[in-house]
Amino acid sequence: MSDPSGPSWWRAPAPRELPALREHLADYLASEPAQLFTTSNVELGRGTLRPSTSDPALSAALLLDDEHRRLSQAQLFYVTADITKAVRHAARNLTDKWDIQPHDLPATTGFMLFAAPMGEYVRDNGKTAYVVAVSWGETQLMASSDSGLWLTFWTATDFSESVRLARAFGASQREAERGARAQNAELTWDNEIYLPWGSVTVTAPDPVESPQVRTVDPTTLAASHTTIDWLRVAHAGWVFCQPNAFTDVTEQHLPKTARRRAERAGHVASPVRVVSVKHRRTRAAKPTTPSGRTVGVRFPVDPFLRRQAYGPGWSLRRWTVVAGHWRGPENAPVRISTKVTLVDTPPDTSTSD
Repeated sequence: MSDPSGPSWWRAPAPRELPALREHLADYLASEPAQLFTTSNVELGRGTLRPSTSDPALSAALLLDDEHRRLSQAQLFYVTADITKAVRHAARNLTDKWDIQPHDLPATTGFMLFAAPMGEYVRDNGKTAYVVAVSWGETQLMASSDSGLWLTFWTATDFSESVRLARAFGASQREAERGARAQNAELTWDNEIYLPWGSVTVTAPDPVESPQVRTVDPTTLAASHTTIDWLRVAHAGWVFCQPNAFTDVTEQHLPKTARRRAERAGHVASPVRVVSVKHRRTRAAKPTTPSGRTVGVRFPVDPFLRRQAYGPGWSLRRWTVVAGHWRGPENAPVRISTKVTLVDTPPDTSTSD
């Protein structure tokens, strides 16, 4: 089983380092190694989406240019490791039906890095890939660029395979390591999703009956089996950025030199938004209406997501974070369980005839 805290060879950057990481990724997307790597992936049929052209090199160039634009315009988000754990847990509340509109996003275009992996999977070579970031925004790979949302998922780059191959061809350890860094970025574009605005039922295509890779259709969600789970985590991450009782979203301003460098490169230089646990004073629990059950132990309930009514006549619904809390009498024995099942919809108390 993979380590949920991430691989030992990867260190999450600090929030202050995120603008430099974005600049590094944007520069890499415009490089020859990125063009060659992406062209190879297109030729091998990897990924989920591609432009409607039969030329692999042209497809690669269009994909890279589209992502470069999103990264340059992105508002940067940093999710701390403890919030990442809560986000992944809360993502289980999300079903396979989304109703995402532009106002549900914390930013129209964004790049969100998780200090611990937001997902993982095992590649064909047997090694585990760790998904640590997601970028999102409009795509210009279709006639109507504002009909939905493109999401790109990024994995932490394991340079050891590039080093091993270079060593096999006679390079020294130093030369192999230098070449691996020159040919790869710190994060690797792994896969992508296209999500139309509005109510969408998420169904992954059958890899046997339908092609894995397809052109972008503005009316249809395009995802694979692995990316659907990552979409849940990304969606939960957006919800955690909204005002709630569990998280704080603070701003870390760029130093003047970093801000000027970002502006010269054509990147958005707004502060990094850091999503962390809200520190608050413990308050006495409010008296509640007896439920008819007697709880003899005290146990923690992790944060979770719930559809909350709002708007005119409480007719609209939106996902919101319910903060973690303790259940049970204050002086009761504490029970820590490895699994807590939460049902946030009241049970049906009606009786059948």
